[in-house]
Amino acid sequence: MKSYKFVWFVNRFKAMGPIENLCRLRNKCRAYLESVGFLTASKIPYTDLNSDGEIWLSMNGLESVKQLIISSADSVLNEGLVLFALEDKFPCIVPEWNTDPLTGVTCPLKFGKKLDFKNQSFCGDIKYIWEISRFLQVVPLARAWHVTGDEKYIKAVHLMIESWLDQCPYMLGVNWNSSLEIGVRLINWSIAWQYIGGINSPLFKGAAGHKFRDRWLTSIFQHMHFIDAWYSKGSSANNHLIGEAAGVFIACTTWPFWKNCKKWKSRALQILEQEADRQIFSDGVDKEQAISYQQFVIDFFLISYLADKKAFSESYINTIENMVSFIASMTNGSGNLPLIGDADDGNVTGLGLYSESDPYKSILATAGYLFSRDDFLSRAGGYDLKSVCLTGIDRDSIKPLISAENILFKRSFENGGYYILGDNFSSELELFIVVYSGPLGYGRLAAHGHADALSIYLSYKKREFLIDPGTYVYNSKPAWREYFRGTSAHNTVRIDRCDQSEQGGDFLWKTHARSEGEVHFDQSIENFRGRHNGYERLNDSVTHERVISLNKAGQQIVVQDHIHCKEAHFVETFWHFSEKCEVIFDGPHRIIASNNGVKLELLFGESALVRIVCGNSEIPSGWVSRSFGIKVPSVTVVSEVQIEGDSSLITKILY
Repeated sequence: MKSYKFVWFVNRFKAMGPIENLCRLRNKCRAYLESVGFLTASKIPYTDLNSDGEIWLSMNGLESVKQLIISSADSVLNEGLVLFALEDKFPCIVPEWNTDPLTGVTCPLKFGKKLDFKNQSFCGDIKYIWEISRFLQVVPLARAWHVTGDEKYIKAVHLMIESWLDQCPYMLGVNWNSSLEIGVRLINWSIAWQYIGGINSPLFKGAAGHKFRDRWLTSIFQHMHFIDAWYSKGSSANNHLIGEAAGVFIACTTWPFWKNCKKWKSRALQILEQEADRQIFSDGVDKEQAISYQQFVIDFFLISYLADKKAFSESYINTIENMVSFIASMTNGSGNLPLIGDADDGNVTGLGLYSESDPYKSILATAGYLFSRDDFLSRAGGYDLKSVCLTGIDRDSIKPLISAENILFKRSFENGGYYILGDNFSSELELFIVVYSGPLGYGRLAAHGHADALSIYLSYKKREFLIDPGTYVYNSKPAWREYFRGTSAHNTVRIDRCDQSEQGGDFLWKTHARSEGEVHFDQSIENFRGRHNGYERLNDSVTHERVISLNKAGQQIVVQDHIHCKEAHFVETFWHFSEKCEVIFDGPHRIIASNNGVKLELLFGESALVRIVCGNSEIPSGWVSRSFGIKVPSVTVVSEVQIEGDSSLITKILY
């Protein structure tokens, strides 16, 4: 373990430039000073409660979803929170805020910024502790009180917040470590604050109420102060920086009770505008190259905009619309999106905290209303609870939606590197193919990208067949983390058992494969051609070129993998099937896959050795993870061949 940490440290150091190293040295110095009592907000300035705090969240339309509001709150109150891989719901009203419910490990109340949260013997699985302290679960309770006036909900809000304040004293413990987590907490506190009535909430009546209000506001100020002095910088300034700025911007809008808020909000606004331009391609693709983080970042941008619409530029608003447009295009006829890149089930707010919630459809519905985009609304299928809360629309007064079959969605995202091939889109006969040939990820770390260049996702007749297996875990299981982000976990080619890009840590790549692609659309034939240079680092330089030809009339897809090299190499081609598929051999080079009565055939060249793997933990191979911390067996078909110099491998898919 010590050698692993040393190797990680070396790789991490190499990924940082001299300026970032100086910034990190500065942070170390600041953290030390804070640990001995300097530069903190132990005493906060005068709180001017006469300043007008914003109730920016719409309170309209809630009666139209009242029963769902009540049931979602009762689920949190009486059952608890669905939490990653936990078998039972987690009681979350007065939990042990510093204890990981998965491992039972309690993180000590030491100076937060110095805690080694990645050490499981010290903090358990930090994802679980942080998820609880994001306070998503407070939102349904506060919202239910707003529509019912039932005291049980507002009492639970009080208990939850007060217990957190008791167990997580300022600057102590792991909940005072990450600016992103603090930012998300501020956003959910802001929403809860508005639902319980703001400064005039009955929670704040009388001497005890005033004391609780002042205690909560003190912590809110300290949250904002923490982030403003501890924004992510350099190679770490990815979605974290956006979330941190969103937290401060929304908090300063909700609680403008201190003179500091003006400059803090201005700085947060500047960061949001800057990162919307810096981290998002002009075609709306998030440069982190992770579908889950696309929706995560959209929510930060979108909710910040809703908090103060007049503050943002036209360019910022256009970026949000372009990002949602990408989500609409990547959604197939049954509402599925490929699990490209990292995914940790992260949500910004608890507005959609109920079992039937779909974060992608919710974003499409909200943006459809805000931008008057019927194409978004058709993909969403209507307004959900979260979109009603964000827009104030009455769910019962919805106009009829136009059919998605009558809408042409964008199919080529050249900057992001995504291309959509297919036929009969949005119909029962839909063939939906996504090919990826974009960058590995964002910045020098490419932290949330996977080694998936030239990979394919395919669904047919609204059934998924070829999928991306997902993420499964982050820090807790290194071997599984390495597998799920590696090349063998994607529908592409691996050379000499090496990943296209070299992994240097859980959120770090030592080398970055560069890929490119182009597409030609025709009424009867569609073609994709792409290549990447990830294997040019080998002693014998190898270039992988992939050509995909879709013949609509012949109902055939031909995948040609051209391996350009001079010497001998071991080549594997991986085909990962949905866990709902039954996959069998029909001869040594023919595979038949069926999903609920729909079939595909894969035909391989005679020189290939074809094998089926399902749920193998030793290799590992044959798994899919659709929820963080949970994996289930699925079929992976592997085609293996030993080549000598330039070679072409052909796989035919018949549908």
